[in-house]
Amino acid sequence: MPSVATDNSAAPQYSGGYTAIVLAGKRPGIDPVAAAHNQTYKALVEVNGTPMLTRVIRALCGTKRIHHVILVAADDLGSVENITGLPSAFGGTPYSISPARNTISDSVIDAINQRPNDSRFLITTSDHPLLTAEMVDDFLSEAEQQVGINIAFVNKAVIEAAHPKMNRTYLRLRDTEISGANLFAISGSDGRDAIKFFQRIEANRKRPWKMISQFGVLNLVGFALRIFTLETAFRRVSNKLGCSVRPVTLSHANAAVDVDKVSDLETVNHILRTEQ
Repeated sequence: MPSVATDNSAAPQYSGGYTAIVLAGKRPGIDPVAAAHNQTYKALVEVNGTPMLTRVIRALCGTKRIHHVILVAADDLGSVENITGLPSAFGGTPYSISPARNTISDSVIDAINQRPNDSRFLITTSDHPLLTAEMVDDFLSEAEQQVGINIAFVNKAVIEAAHPKMNRTYLRLRDTEISGANLFAISGSDGRDAIKFFQRIEANRKRPWKMISQFGVLNLVGFALRIFTLETAFRRVSNKLGCSVRPVTLSHANAAVDVDKVSDLETVNHILRTEQ
C-alpha cells in the first residue's frame, strides 16, 4: 500500500486537533475472524456490508477534532481506493500510510515520528466497528484536560445495562470494574516517551516475570488483590511511567465492543440490527 497524503485546506479542522493513528495490521499467525470471512486482515471483514476499517475511519473523520489520519497497515492490505467506502469515509481529511511493524508499539512510534510537528495523537484499532464520532468527541473533550496519556474505559454497570448477556474482560479495582474502549490519547513529550516503556512490556510478553518487573511487584500485587481504587491505581502507574496516565470513563456502552472473536462479530451485527 503506497504512502498517500491528501490536501484539503477547506476541510473543517478543530483548532489544535489530533492526528489519529489507526492500527490495521495483524499479529503473527492466522486471525480467526479474518479467516472465517476469507480475508487476510480483520480490518477488511465487513459488518452490514461495510469493512470495519471503513466504519472506524468514518467515525474519526466525522469529528472536527481530527486533522490528519495515519493508517498503519501492511502492503498487502490493499490500496485505499479499492477498499469499499474507504475513500469517501475520509471525507476530505488528509491521511497518510505508515507500514506496520513487528509490534504494536513499534508501529505507533513509527507513525508518531511521521508527524514530528504534531503534539497530540489519538490511537485506535480497526476492529472497533461500533465507534462513532460522538464517542471520539466525548473522549477527546476529556483528554484535552490533561497532558500525557489518557485511556478510555467503560464501567461494567454501563455495559451490562445496555448488553446484559455480553461477556467482557474487566479491570477489577476496589471501587469499580471497567473495560477498555480501544481509545488512547497521547500529548506532550512525556506521553511520547512513555510509549517506549510499553515497548519493553511488549517485548517481554512471553516472559511474564520480566514483564512484571517493569511495573514493580508491589503494583502487580495491588492490582491482583484489588487493593487500589481507580484513582490510586492510575496514580501509581503515572509515577512508574513518569507522566500522567489518566482513565477517561465513557457513557457509551458500545465503545467497549471490539471484534476479537467470530462471536464478537455476531454480537456487533446483532447490536446494529437492534439499534437501527
